[in-house]
Amino acid sequence: MLETFFSASKMLGHLRSGPCGPYLDGFAAALERQGYGPETAVRYLRAIAHVGHVMAERGASVSDIDLAVFEQHLRTCRCQRAKGGRRNHHTIYGARLFRRHLEEQACASPQSRRCGLPNRSWSSVLKHGSASIAAHPMRP
Repeated sequence: MLETFFSASKMLGHLRSGPCGPYLDGFAAALERQGYGPETAVRYLRAIAHVGHVMAERGASVSDIDLAVFEQHLRTCRCQRAKGGRRNHHTIYGARLFRRHLEEQACASPQSRRCGLPNRSWSSVLKHGSASIAAHPMRP
């Protein structure tokens, strides 16, 4: 489904390489079903890849998405591949939609383990490294 919005194999590889990669085709299909235009979908998909790569650098997984922490990252972001997804409304709104999409797929709720993902908080990972600590409730 990503091929609907991106044609370059290098970009497709980048999008699929992070922890969010396996979920991007489903998210792209959901965006198309919901009537989002191609330009908006591209912005959202790039933002999700950005979220995923930031999470990977911190040793976090898809179930660890914490939008407040991601917003904090964006304030000082110097990621080379962010492609404009640093400080605009598309970045956070796309991340919110993706988070909701994961919750609908039962991948991101703190109680769910259907996707086989750990349930620790991403903000905890940022503060304390990859040590397992008590999870806070996830933000919508």
